[in-house]
Amino acid sequence: MRKYCGYIYKQAREQAGLTQEQASALLPIPIRTLSAYENGAICPSSELVLRMIEVYGCKWLWYLHLKLNNPLGKRYLPEVQPKRLSAGVLRLQKEMSDVLKANDTVVAIACDDTISEHEACDWEKVSKEIEDLMSACVALLIAN
Repeated sequence: MRKYCGYIYKQAREQAGLTQEQASALLPIPIRTLSAYENGAICPSSELVLRMIEVYGCKWLWYLHLKLNNPLGKRYLPEVQPKRLSAGVLRLQKEMSDVLKANDTVVAIACDDTISEHEACDWEKVSKEIEDLMSACVALLIAN
């Protein structure tokens, strides 16, 4: 049986200051089912995770649920390091600056709608800067 990342659901509930009994009543699901989610025995549906986010007031849970349990999230969502709000804003500003510095390169490559062989290396560098910006944006959105 596949082991799901149940600790994120437990962490979200505990950060909300709720017991399993309180959370199961608010969600509403049986305590045994909530325990199975939190122990990683089964993975909750996206609909239930949405309810958890609303009940727990936990903005980061959607991201980790998708990143850890969804094949698309595992492959395509960038790594995010949640930080304090101030650190998140500073990182976002830094990444925005890096993308702006690459603007001339992006325009030069994109103007003919083709990434040529000699442009591929530059495009890869620009793509990395854009991914870093995406990561900083998500980290700021889910900052506590």
